[in-house]
Amino acid sequence: MTTKILSTLSLAALLACSPEAPQTDLALLQQQRDSIALLASGLDDKISQLDLLIAAKDSNINLSTVTTTPPMVGAFSHSFKAFGSVHSDQSVSLYPEMGGSITDIHVRGGQRVKAGDLLLSVDNAMILASLAGVKSQLALAEALYIKQSSLWEKGIGSEVQFLQAKTNQASLQAQLNSVNEQLQMTEMVAPFAGTVEEVMANAGEFAMPGQPLIRLVSQSGLRLDLHVPESYISKLHVNNLAVMHFDALGKVIEGRISQVGGFINPGSRTFRVSVNLPQSMDFKPNMMASVDLFDYAVDSALFIPSRLVLQNTEGDDFTYVYQANGLSGLVVKRALSIGVSNANHTEILSGLKPGDQLIDKGIRSVQNGQRVKQLTSK
Repeated sequence: MTTKILSTLSLAALLACSPEAPQTDLALLQQQRDSIALLASGLDDKISQLDLLIAAKDSNINLSTVTTTPPMVGAFSHSFKAFGSVHSDQSVSLYPEMGGSITDIHVRGGQRVKAGDLLLSVDNAMILASLAGVKSQLALAEALYIKQSSLWEKGIGSEVQFLQAKTNQASLQAQLNSVNEQLQMTEMVAPFAGTVEEVMANAGEFAMPGQPLIRLVSQSGLRLDLHVPESYISKLHVNNLAVMHFDALGKVIEGRISQVGGFINPGSRTFRVSVNLPQSMDFKPNMMASVDLFDYAVDSALFIPSRLVLQNTEGDDFTYVYQANGLSGLVVKRALSIGVSNANHTEILSGLKPGDQLIDKGIRSVQNGQRVKQLTSK
């Protein structure tokens, strides 16, 4: 643009100083035109030479531009993803102690019960009849024993009669106790407070001893069990943070590791990690969750975006820092000692300090000692 302006001005000046060209002399006009064109061409060459000299003197012309960012200081952590399922310290399948026809099922799946609540009843008609007979016999035996005992104290009657009455009364009492125990066996009660997970029988069916009929799960003592690769066994500890994602409940819950197993499964090469669950939520046994297990956390660290950590051919870590120098600056290579890297950032142990200006955009196109311009946001 400058060359065109100067050439135009030079041409205008020459025309102004020249005598008026004879309109009838075509050869003279062409000669004047050629002279002016030659002069303009020389001026263009001179302007180009001046532009080169200016560029050599001004180091800020045609410099690469970069953006910068400082290291971050604050809490830093690392986590990895694992998967687990809900388990209970108390989860039992209940079965009848006495066979018989199921007369009543007093609960349904999902129902909460208290310890001692009646869950299921088996037909007890024959036992009730036997109980009534034993009670009647026992009443008669007790009356006879009292009479014989009174006579024996007065010296009336034989010792044999007294002992027979006593033995008969004791035998019938033991028989009554046995029938009462059998009667209790016809009723299935909750051994602890919890939730009826499943009812596996229907009224009218015949139940056999040892046949599971109801599954009961305690709501206390629920935990999430995870199986973690053995490479993490030295990094996970009791009380480490665990963030659990229960998709089925649409909830994210923070917890703490409650147990770290010391046994490595020889088949899967994993060990068990457990996280206790709160009682206030509707967890179900075998419910799945994805978990962020935190194996590293510090309250204060210096860290930078992982994309700014570069490596040379020997595998040494480094980055580039911008050092201002007037209107431009220099690219300075800094060797780094790095710590833990999480999804987006890397902990810096040495090589940088707060306030350093790391080259961000343009970091992969610069080299040590190069002069660049810093692009500042407006």
